[in-house]
Amino acid sequence: MPIRYPPASLRAQPDSLCDQDQFAMNNDSTPAVSTSEDQPAATRVQLNPTVNPETDKPVPQYAVASAAAVTEPATESAEPFIAPAPRVPIVPIEVPRDKDSPLEADLEAEIAAAMSGVTGLSDGSDASTATATEATEAANAAQEDELEEGTKLKGKVQSVFGDTVIVDVGFRASGVVPTRQFEGKPLPEPGTQLDVVVEKYNSDEGLIHLNLPRQTVSKPAGNWDAVSVDQIVDCMVVKTNKGGLEVTISSLRGFMPAGQVDIGFVSGLEQFVGQKLRVKIIEVNAKKRNLVVSRKAFLEVDRAERQVELWKTLEVGQRRVGTVKTLKDYGAFVDIGGVDGMIHIGEMSWSRINKPSDILSVGQQVEVQILTLDAEKGKVGLGMRQLLADPWQTIVEKYPASALVHGKVTKTTEFGAFVEIEPGIEGMVHISELDHRRVHRVSDVLKVGDEKDFQIVSVDAEKKRIALSLKRLTAAPEAAAPKKSDLDLSPSGGAIYERKRKEPLKGGGTGSGGLLFGGSK
Repeated sequence: MPIRYPPASLRAQPDSLCDQDQFAMNNDSTPAVSTSEDQPAATRVQLNPTVNPETDKPVPQYAVASAAAVTEPATESAEPFIAPAPRVPIVPIEVPRDKDSPLEADLEAEIAAAMSGVTGLSDGSDASTATATEATEAANAAQEDELEEGTKLKGKVQSVFGDTVIVDVGFRASGVVPTRQFEGKPLPEPGTQLDVVVEKYNSDEGLIHLNLPRQTVSKPAGNWDAVSVDQIVDCMVVKTNKGGLEVTISSLRGFMPAGQVDIGFVSGLEQFVGQKLRVKIIEVNAKKRNLVVSRKAFLEVDRAERQVELWKTLEVGQRRVGTVKTLKDYGAFVDIGGVDGMIHIGEMSWSRINKPSDILSVGQQVEVQILTLDAEKGKVGLGMRQLLADPWQTIVEKYPASALVHGKVTKTTEFGAFVEIEPGIEGMVHISELDHRRVHRVSDVLKVGDEKDFQIVSVDAEKKRIALSLKRLTAAPEAAAPKKSDLDLSPSGGAIYERKRKEPLKGGGTGSGGLLFGGSK
């Protein structure tokens, strides 16, 4: 069994160098080396110490119950072994709260208020809150169904999505206002308060369709306190000046800039002098006596209101009377009472036209038919030729094959020419039907504007095609005599040469005594 010694910290330690020597001698069988008075004593290092089993015995590291079980070595300098104190268990101590503290009282009150009405903490449910929410939703749903057209509400703009402004009007369902009703002014920012009017409630979509309220005309008194910005009033045009019109509102003098007289450009302002106009006040400054009005702003808002009402009545196939506003190369834009529609150039007439200005002019009143409607994009497709009879319905009986017709060339191409034989009816002459001879260019035979007679080759009413011919009106020329070859032009007339003499040829003699060519013996 190995010998265990107490820790060095528990052993008795010498107080001086002499005690160290004495301590080393007591624990080592080898006697210490004596030191002289001149040389101080030094501790001798024991490289291989020996142990006396009689005196040096092991002692336990910690104290035991019986002190007799351990025998301490009897030494005069050794101090008695002191066992470490036993460990004391750590026990949490509860600090008493001061129940009279005002802070604790406030916290208790807040906790009590927050926990009031909570009955199901285990699953995180709040029965009273859920019941109240269901009751509120049911009440809102009932209120939404009871909304009538024309009900005025106040709402806050939530967002602008596409062509719709989403408005919170205090119901479970959101309200929507078309962006086209804000024509002429910027779209509202989120958080803007709006006055709106209910159009209808769509339970399938869960949306309340809204409109902006119509403007009301006020009659202000003759003082500056009675007028305000965005007010709709009637004014009288007094005269014109360099920048616009001078107007009067009651007894107040105002000014209308030239750019605010109408939505479009106005060339002459004298036509408005003496007229009573409905305008919108856009600037009021009582100190400087400035009162600025705009007829354009009123017309834009009024137009947006009329658009809302007009879209409710528009249907495909309706006939409307409109005013031509703008002409483009591809068609014309027509105002049909608050909504602009477009007539494509191909829907203006059954006959071919080069540009819309050939048959229309700006400001002209025209009757149109609605072809297409797109309320989301605000687009209306119109047509004019649908109001006229389709000439192709009786084309087969009117123009049979081989009939002779008179027409006018309207267009030439590389492969032929188009000929108008009556308004709305065109036929085509292929380049191979222009002449009996070979034609390299159509313009060599026909030019735009030429009027000639043509023969009908075929009619296809379904595809609206008529084939015409010009060369069939003239007789084909006689076939030319074949051209003579070089043999035909020779003296023999092209006949094969044949030798007439059958006997051998004769010759003359030669100097050597022979016979000549053709001679005889």
